[in-house]
Amino acid sequence: MRQEDPDGYKNHLRMLPEKFDELLGKIRDKITKNDTHMRNAIPSKTKLEITLRFLATGDSFVSLEALYRVGKSTISQFIPIVCSEIATALRDFIKISTRQE
Repeated sequence: MRQEDPDGYKNHLRMLPEKFDELLGKIRDKITKNDTHMRNAIPSKTKLEITLRFLATGDSFVSLEALYRVGKSTISQFIPIVCSEIATALRDFIKISTRQE
């Protein structure tokens, strides 16, 4: 989709392709797993795309499973990890309010 329809890709992930690449570069090593004899690892690019789609739209894991052909139980395992790595990578850009009610 990224090559054929850049605007659609941007709308799909709510992020410019260049910014996606920049973010992926910051977290790739932290979210990459090795292939095993039993299965191939999910590419870090795919994990980030699924996570960003989930954050941007709130799509259900069932919907993401159908869209990306990755099992919902697998998605539920890596989304928290990817979110944590995004927060760590972007911590200098995230402002957290400590205001108490």
